[in-house]
Amino acid sequence: MSEQLSPVPRVAIVVADKTYRDIKNDDRRAPLLEAPDSLVVPYSTDPVFQIERVVAVREQLIARDLMAIDQLLVRNPYDVTAYELADDAIETFVKAKYYHLASIAAHLGASSIKFVKVEIEQEKSNIEGRVKTDVKVVKVDGEFARSIKNRLEGRFEAATELGGKAVDVEKARKFMLERRLSNDPDVLGLIDLCATGNPVRTHRVKINGLRESTQTFKAGLELTTKLDMKLGGSGLFTRAAESISSIEVTTEITWQKG
Repeated sequence: MSEQLSPVPRVAIVVADKTYRDIKNDDRRAPLLEAPDSLVVPYSTDPVFQIERVVAVREQLIARDLMAIDQLLVRNPYDVTAYELADDAIETFVKAKYYHLASIAAHLGASSIKFVKVEIEQEKSNIEGRVKTDVKVVKVDGEFARSIKNRLEGRFEAATELGGKAVDVEKARKFMLERRLSNDPDVLGLIDLCATGNPVRTHRVKINGLRESTQTFKAGLELTTKLDMKLGGSGLFTRAAESISSIEVTTEITWQKG
């Protein structure tokens, strides 16, 4: 019987073949090879657990040139068939959500969407009380938050023209569901506003760029902590997952009124 491949694991980590064997032979870490929410991917050797899932993810990573030892990858919350390098994930996902909001606004007849500001909220993390004794709790790092804020602000266009097309609420709802944004009350509120005739010319929408990613980031931090591994890359993901609770992007959407 084939293994059940859904849901797609939130996180995957690529390890050297020797590291995979060491994990398999370690009574404390071996259960992680069977965890449903994460995947340990040996670089080239055959996996012994979750075989079909590991092979499928490894093929995907090879196709996107993302196979690198000691790299953590996190599932894209808006496209569950895709993974991103953990250090790139925050910027990639926040930007993606902004542009998905722009697409929804376009379906709702908006003429433009403008980036206004980024606000970052920080807090100490203990992975919601789980594995508290294993997880390092870090101090709030204002300088780090400012660096993330500056990077994000430099990536957004000042304004994006959307064309002011005819309002199509059903297309907006369909796109929202396709991109897995139906749990965001601000996105739902925007669609409801336009479904009832939209009496405004401008409307500010504040989106939490990490709302759909929070559980995935916690899963990644928990996996690397339990594996007791030092990740490759810049370490940005670990610092962010330990200390950032939300990244809110304020936008202003405009409609041309005839």
